[in-house]
Amino acid sequence: MKKFKLFAVVASIAMVASLAVTIPARAAGITMTYLTPAYLPGTVAATERIVADWNAANPAATVKIVYGDVNNMQDKLTTAFAGNVAPDIFQHEAASILSFSKQGYLADLTKEMKTLKSTIPTGLWNVGSYKNHLYGVPTMTQTYTIYANVDMFKKAGVAVPVGTNTFTWDDYQALAKKFTTSTNYGVAWGLKSPAAMTMIMGMNFNASFFRGMSSSSGPILSVNKAELEVPSRIHAMIYDDKSVDPASLTMSGAGPVPGFLAGKYAMIFAASYVAADLDIAAKASGFNWTALPLLKGNNNQQGANPQTLSVSAQSKYPKQAAAFIRYMMADKNLSDLALGEALIPSTSGSLKTTLALKKGNAGWTQILDDGASLALAPFTLVPNYQKWKDTVLQPAMQQYIQGKISITELKSRELSGWLAIR
Repeated sequence: MKKFKLFAVVASIAMVASLAVTIPARAAGITMTYLTPAYLPGTVAATERIVADWNAANPAATVKIVYGDVNNMQDKLTTAFAGNVAPDIFQHEAASILSFSKQGYLADLTKEMKTLKSTIPTGLWNVGSYKNHLYGVPTMTQTYTIYANVDMFKKAGVAVPVGTNTFTWDDYQALAKKFTTSTNYGVAWGLKSPAAMTMIMGMNFNASFFRGMSSSSGPILSVNKAELEVPSRIHAMIYDDKSVDPASLTMSGAGPVPGFLAGKYAMIFAASYVAADLDIAAKASGFNWTALPLLKGNNNQQGANPQTLSVSAQSKYPKQAAAFIRYMMADKNLSDLALGEALIPSTSGSLKTTLALKKGNAGWTQILDDGASLALAPFTLVPNYQKWKDTVLQPAMQQYIQGKISITELKSRELSGWLAIR
């Protein structure tokens, strides 16, 4: 665990003391379980510090951490709910809790979190809600970001793009071409699992994918120019411009990081959590990185699928569990968790705290400034979206990006696959 400066310790003690009085008297002698998929060192350290502080202030209503596997949280929770052994509190993601909300497995947190509503962007609040009731409190979320090697930009005499809503897809494509030489590619893009990314980035071009979501017949998949804009642009960069390293097409999202640190690429496209790896490299070797503004098509919006905190409807202690979530959402606590994951915290207060801590770091400042561009991705609310994305869109998009099928075939597989699932 990290050692904190005296002022931080004093502030922490004051904070937990003020929150201790929120626990109902009938909570005496209880222990609540908290299931989390946290595994990154910074997140684990922050989680254990927060829980330890809570338990010290609330000895009659303590929390026990249970670490789960990030890769099978959905299965683990499904089994736990079915067996009536669900954890009191758990961390998951907004798109994945929708089915649990519909099935009545989650406690309604709308009233318990009403003091937080004004501090969380409407889009994020809505993503954690179902039928206007909050079932997952949004904690932090990622953006898809382009990282730049500042020294390579300086050497080439190219200005690093800055600002908000200023950096277009055309600008990105032009930069990738400019930095592509006989020995180097302009960009590396880990596209092993492209489905979610391409849909979220489709919001740049007002792609909706589904219509008629409120009709009695259910949502209809719509794949037109807007929905195909992002995959076709990626395809053009790979095969027409040849500015994307083909070796990166089968890499995970963070796969290109070692090559980026070695100076093979001027840019990489990855999720915001990669900033944590780049921070480590910067401290170890002086690597000079920054984040570029979010890409803009018609707009620079990205769909948000934030991590969420929920209370099981099976919990015997819903009030106490909700109080613990409110405690985790305190500015310093949420800021520490977000920094551990290199994600954007959801509340205005925690965002302000995080920005102050990262003042002077251009890359982090850009990432955190982009939080205002996150919005509800409507397709995340579609029944069977997750199944269609994983079983239909993912393999079809992989084959298209690898040059094995045409854009026409991609569209055909998306549509027929949706009909088959429905």
